[in-house]
Amino acid sequence: MDNFKSITEKYKIQIPIIQRDYAQGRTDQKASQVREGFLDSIHEVLEKKATLHLDFIYGSIKEGNFIPLDGQQRLTTLFLLYWYFGKKEDNNINYLKNFTYETRASSREFSSKLIDCNIDFLTTNISGQIKDSSWFLAFWENDPSIRGMLTMIDEIHSKFNSLSFYD
Repeated sequence: MDNFKSITEKYKIQIPIIQRDYAQGRTDQKASQVREGFLDSIHEVLEKKATLHLDFIYGSIKEGNFIPLDGQQRLTTLFLLYWYFGKKEDNNINYLKNFTYETRASSREFSSKLIDCNIDFLTTNISGQIKDSSWFLAFWENDPSIRGMLTMIDEIHSKFNSLSFYD
């Protein structure tokens, strides 16, 4: 069974145009409950060093690209978790450049720039730090997927800042 890292090392994951925006980072009550529940489950298995099965993520492989039909929300959250722990523990995360959004150019560019940015994990507001970076374009705040990713990053930081895990 493959994990997210091995898949991104093997394939380029392309979130296709037909997929909805990243919803797990929305701030409404339902999305907040889903986000918190998902991160709580991940936190629990990391502490226990157990395995978490995320149900099926399926799609098609075309010319070395994995194009998900279902699982985009989970894949994006995994991308952000691997980004967070990789950056926090100063590991090479260049394999994450194989995760891309085709839904809109701003989401694709943000995801790419995020991989190369520098982050101070001693701050409580990671999204504010990202938005204040010279590489962050102000109009990106109009992209609902980017807003969702920034919300998720802050939630990840809040929940996992005291942990040190990386695979």
